[in-house]
Amino acid sequence: MEQDVRKLGYSQEEEYFYRKNKELIENSRKERDAERAAQEARARKQAHWMKCPKCGSDLQEIEHLGIKVDRCSGCSGIFFDKGELETLLQTHEPNGFLGGLRKIFK
Repeated sequence: MEQDVRKLGYSQEEEYFYRKNKELIENSRKERDAERAAQEARARKQAHWMKCPKCGSDLQEIEHLGIKVDRCSGCSGIFFDKGELETLLQTHEPNGFLGGLRKIFK
């Protein structure tokens, strides 16, 4: 809601500074909000980085069949980053367990 400051008894110069201050405050508020959102995103990422999605324990990066995968230190679950499973299925003969995985993801 825009307010006419001249009706409140302010001069043209005071009105200019009123509007300028209002603009500066709004810009400052937007910058702080963006900074706060970025800081919250970093904190969320840090809280969940290399944590098991199943039990919350730390994940350890290990090499398995030439591909780095993440293994949970708590539940021993194996987790793949984007593209790792596809690489594993393409580079190894599709029989046994890997053949079953290929059928699931096709």
